[in-house]
Parts: sequence; C-alpha cells; structure tokens
Amino acid sequence: MASVDKIERELEYAKTQYDKCEEKLKEKGEKLGEKEVELHDLKKNLRQRKYEDESEKNWWLEDMQKLEEEVKELKVEKNELKVEKDEWKVQMQKLQNTLMETTKTAMWRHSIQQ
Repeated sequence: MASVDKIERELEYAKTQYDKCEEKLKEKGEKLGEKEVELHDLKKNLRQRKYEDESEKNWWLEDMQKLEEEVKELKVEKNELKVEKDEWKVQMQKLQNTLMETTKTAMWRHSIQQ
C-alpha cells in the first residue's frame, strides 16, 4: 500500500498546485480587467483632449503605449497560467486513474489471498 500513499501525496501536491494556479489566474484576470479599463479610458481621453503642444500629446501617447504593452504582457501571463493549470488538471486526472487502478489491483489481490 506504500504506492497508494505515494500516489495520494502526489495527487494532493498536484491539487495544491492546481489551486494556486487558479488563484493566480483569478488575480491576473482582475488586474488585466483593471488595466483594460484604464487603457480604454486613456484612449477615450486622448481623442477628446485638446493639447497645448505636440510634446504634451507625445507624453500621453507614450503613456498609452506603456499601458498597451502592460496589457499585452498580462494577457500572455494569463495564457501561460491557463496552460499550467490545464497541465496540473491532466496530472491530477492521471494520478486519480492510477490510484483507482492501484486500489482495484490491491483489492483483487486481497480477495485472491482469502
């Protein structure tokens, strides 16, 4: 039954990692949403704003470009977390299947011995 204990520990670890990914994904999604709203508002303000001179307009455009880059990076990070979460989910499913097969085999051996 040592292998069952080992599989259960691995399964618990995979579940913990999956939960961590899920939490990070939620946080990243919230941050991304905030930045997208901020970017939308900035773009709207850029269209409506009257500029004193070209340098002021360039300053706002640079700010917008930085924000766009931040949004892109957050989207990439969010997608990477989704992939990691899916990998942990697959690992958990494999471990659950292995645990089930190991338990069935152990029960079968036990019934034969009796």
